[in-house]
Amino acid sequence: MADHSAPYGSDHGNGDDTPFLESEMTTDEPAPTKRRRLPTWLIPTVAALAVGVLVGALFFGGSDAPAATPSATAPTNSAGEPIPHLTTALTRSEPVQVDIPAIEVSSSLVDLGLNSDGTLEVPVDFSRAGWFTGGNYPGDPQGPPGLIAGHVDDYTGPAVFYRLRDLAVGDEVMITRADNTVAVFTVTESQEYAKDAFPADEVYAPVGDSEIVLITCTGAFDQGARSYDDNLVVRATLDLDRSLEESDARIAAGTPAPAGDQPNV
Repeated sequence: MADHSAPYGSDHGNGDDTPFLESEMTTDEPAPTKRRRLPTWLIPTVAALAVGVLVGALFFGGSDAPAATPSATAPTNSAGEPIPHLTTALTRSEPVQVDIPAIEVSSSLVDLGLNSDGTLEVPVDFSRAGWFTGGNYPGDPQGPPGLIAGHVDDYTGPAVFYRLRDLAVGDEVMITRADNTVAVFTVTESQEYAKDAFPADEVYAPVGDSEIVLITCTGAFDQGARSYDDNLVVRATLDLDRSLEESDARIAAGTPAPAGDQPNV
């Protein structure tokens, strides 16, 4: 019989949920949850929601965001001449899949919105990651980082981000998008924060580069609260040249785009 008193691998300091959900254990009788709110500048106002408009220019990107362009260090052939890309830029497109080769993660991305109380939804399926649809798309060239969240484990075993803590600086995170391009990000840092002192305004602040943050839980497991004490935040920066290379490879191989608009079920 499964032990419902603690999640799988709790002695390793892993988490059961995303940082916005302090207790979301899959048990026969789930405990009440306490959710972490997004920073106020991330959340659309009630009036704006009434007319279907997303506000908060610091976070909510527009569809007219400029396309990312290649750096001056484009690949060259043996004669030193630039190799033309089949893909010349990354325009705005919905993320549909995340692949992290270093930790053997491959997951479609479910759509995550906001709950009625302004907190972030979390993936219903522990084996899948999700992305916040109200914010920047992974690959947008400016503004706050794209947000990808996933569970680490529950009492039945590892979940999608169980090995997120194993990522090292330089590892790649590949986001396949609805237009069949691939945005490749390089891990730049991994930080742990106490849940009761989570620096949301710092973690989600607008940045100059195109970035994503991947988030789950970590730290000691509180048996009484059925929740982990800390959050793990992995930050990664877009590598445009690698993105164009991977996008070219998909085009050359005739690989179809993964399905988009994944419901959180």
